[in-house]
Amino acid sequence: NNFNMKLVGLRFFTVFGPWGRPDMLVLKLLDKIKNKKTFYINNFGNHSRDFTYIDDVIDMIMGLFSKYKKIKKFDYFNICSNNPISLMEIINHIIKNSKGAKLKKIKFQKADVFKTHGSNKKILKITKLKKFSNIFESLDKTVDWHKRVDY
Repeated sequence: NNFNMKLVGLRFFTVFGPWGRPDMLVLKLLDKIKNKKTFYINNFGNHSRDFTYIDDVIDMIMGLFSKYKKIKKFDYFNICSNNPISLMEIINHIIKNSKGAKLKKIKFQKADVFKTHGSNKKILKITKLKKFSNIFESLDKTVDWHKRVDY
């Protein structure tokens, strides 16, 4: 208030893609496959997440910058695909062409969350974004990138 500043909070939902966080599912799984190590799947794979490809994240943030005047003094936005998907669908897609992928399903971990899902209606209303990346094409791009770099 003293400085008449606008503040915007962003809530990110399971962002993935090239140069992503190595502790998140996609890159963690790719590293285990590359290093021929076992990947442990919590809750026997019965989770779902609102995966958001990095290119879509960038489009949403840039869309907010371009509509700065439409944003209230303080506001927050979910940065998400609004399309939760089963972890096993993601895992199976990634490993379909991976020889020797070692998976071990384990029970639910106390600190784990069954489902994450955000609504992106608010940010889409402001940014007018209409199209999101196809999750499986985005996973394929991430897998191809991971094969080319020493991450």
